[in-house]
Amino acid sequence: MPSPGSGAPIRPDPTRSDPYDVRVVLRSFLWLLAVSACACRSEPTPAPAPPPDIVLITVDTLRADRLGRGLTPNLDALAQRGVRFTNARTAVPLTLPAHVTLMTGVLPPAHGVRENGVTFKPGPPPLARTLRDAGYSTAAFVGAYVLDHRFGLAEGFDIYNDQIKRDAEHSLRLEAERRGEDVVNAALAWLSNAKRPFFLWVHLYDPHAPYDPPAKWRAKAQGNAYDGEVAYADAQIGRLLDGLKARAPLDSALIVAAGDHGEGLGEHGEDTHGMLAYDSTLRVPLIAASPQLKPRTVTTTVSLVDLAPSMLRQIGVGSETVRTVNIFADVPPARDSYAETLYPATAGWHPIKALATKQWKLLLSSEAELYDMTADPSETRNLAAGTPGIVRQLTSALQERERSAGTAPAATVSQEASERLRSLGYVSGATQSTPDRDAPNPARVIDGWHQFERALSQLNAGRTREALPLLKALAVRFPSGAVFQSTYARALMESGDAKAALERYRDVAARWPKEAMTFHDLAVAARAAGQLDEARRAEQAALALDANSAAAINGLGLIEVDAGRLAEAAE
Repeated sequence: MPSPGSGAPIRPDPTRSDPYDVRVVLRSFLWLLAVSACACRSEPTPAPAPPPDIVLITVDTLRADRLGRGLTPNLDALAQRGVRFTNARTAVPLTLPAHVTLMTGVLPPAHGVRENGVTFKPGPPPLARTLRDAGYSTAAFVGAYVLDHRFGLAEGFDIYNDQIKRDAEHSLRLEAERRGEDVVNAALAWLSNAKRPFFLWVHLYDPHAPYDPPAKWRAKAQGNAYDGEVAYADAQIGRLLDGLKARAPLDSALIVAAGDHGEGLGEHGEDTHGMLAYDSTLRVPLIAASPQLKPRTVTTTVSLVDLAPSMLRQIGVGSETVRTVNIFADVPPARDSYAETLYPATAGWHPIKALATKQWKLLLSSEAELYDMTADPSETRNLAAGTPGIVRQLTSALQERERSAGTAPAATVSQEASERLRSLGYVSGATQSTPDRDAPNPARVIDGWHQFERALSQLNAGRTREALPLLKALAVRFPSGAVFQSTYARALMESGDAKAALERYRDVAARWPKEAMTFHDLAVAARAAGQLDEARRAEQAALALDANSAAAINGLGLIEVDAGRLAEAAE
């Protein structure tokens, strides 16, 4: 190649690129520009999705088999787009303990609420508190006194609406519940200004006895009053879901609908619920729907105790210790289902514990019952005598469930709660004593409870003469049943026989001295019989058991009036 100074022209080497060639520079520039543009167009980190709104609907006393029969089009539509659990059970066939279990994810022996009227004292954090701590606005709208705020479930709710209209002539009876329409109206009013994300719980009480559906819904159910109440409650759920659609897109919410327990309707001799533990009262409908849940039917055994932790896990809220179970998983874990009812002890009968797997169900009272739920879902053939090995295995598993749950201190029922529960057809469990191991299996004497419910309805309706012979017969048949003895005494009192009532109440108070209500009733009978000193002592005993008993304080005032001590009465 010529030297620069030779004067010969410089010719480019075709095998090399000239770094100053305009085409090379242009290509380099365009490449840098493209790289820069790519950097500018890189996607920003997406903002996290807002937490979903949560709607929990509980329908009191709703049997699982009422879905899919034309009575519940709104629940059926929800099930079509969500997860339907066909083998879900409650932990207690009573409203308050069932809801405490549902809201805490803790079994009744551990949370301590094992009957209606007992106050829940939060130890395990209820669902509403966990969600409120996570930034949710929280509101509850309930349909019956049995879930009144004084029983502890208001913990964690910004709004707890339990307002039930009074009627001066029937205050106790009509203060017990309110129609689903009123509950849903209150919930929709709150929704119009609700801050998101929100947790809304709506409780409908309508299917609970006594059954008195509006005429339109009774007609839809071909005159069946219970089914009419179910259809009416479903219609209110439809109104609620329509209101939610108008307020917020439902396709972003987690919606859960559940029964708290079922209803006997005569199966196994039980008309209502609480005394037995067959699936007519333990199995419940359970549905969950959200964009993250694939529509499907789940036949795995689950319990309402699994619901709160599963909801928290589904939305990613709460600690891992809280979110231990997720029944919403594509393949739910195999679970057994523990249940109990201590309610039979009110009648002097043996409490019942139950454990269900996918195939077997064990009932333990003063005797064992074992049912093959795959071959005999109606629980008509007790196999316990012929399968002692399975009975022993399930008994051991049941006892282990109780031990692992822990045991809360025994709680008491206030006198006011006893009075209000009486108006609902319930009886307080505070008179319960530990039953003898030979106390009868409730299933063998359930006809007595059927008679008692009939007599109690007559008594509450003012038909004392009809109730009196039934209650006398029950008091004779079941001498260890505190509820039969005390209700017979009440009937004597309301029939005008204060002297006989006083004798009966003295016996009840001597045998079951732990309930303030018994001593107040004794005081009322003593005052009516002219025994003012005894009446005063009985009211003072009631106050010793329940210092805040308004009825006992009022009773003392009336006794002072009778004695002419008006200043003391006014005080």
